Formats: sequence, C-alpha cells, structure tokens
Amino acid sequence: MAVFVLDKRKRPLMPCSEKRARLLLERGRARVHRLVPFTIRLVDRTVEESVVQPVRIRIDPGSKTTSRNPGRKTAIDTGKRRGVTRRPKKQRRQEFT
Repeated sequence: MAVFVLDKRKRPLMPCSEKRARLLLERGRARVHRLVPFTIRLVDRTVEESVVQPVRIRIDPGSKTTSRNPGRKTAIDTGKRRGVTRRPKKQRRQEFT
C-alpha cells in the first residue's frame, strides 16, 4: 500500500511504500499527520527541494465498496455501494411472497 507524504509546510509529495515510511518514522525524519488515510509529514523537506511526478487517481468500482487509489492498489477512501444495502431489503421482501 502507498503512504501519502507531506512536506514540512503540509504540501503533498510523492507517495512512498510502507517500509520507507516506517524507516522515516524510526529515524525521526517524519511525523504521523493522519491515521486514515495514513499520511506522514516530513520534518526536513519541502516541495521546492523535491522531485514531484504527476500522480493519477484511479477509481476502483468494486462489488461492495468503491475506493480511490493513487496509481496503486491501495484503499484510500472507501464508500459502500448502493446495491449492497438494497440486496438484503430485496431478500426480505421476497420472503413474504
């Protein structure tokens, strides 16, 4: 999964791997900014000092949830699909007929 990264002025940088984020946190170069979605904030870097590539957001319409992914298979923001809530109601109606 990708971990979102912010610079010391809270501007977005390139996402990194979980392992790199863990190492940055252990070495004191980053702080946890948010837990959901998990985001770290670098202490010693700004956007001007970094190389930032364009990142595209993919929408994955799954069968039960929909998630927005930053170019990789990571569940960043999930929402329930409408069909999931309607299916049990439909089954209850069919039991009466």
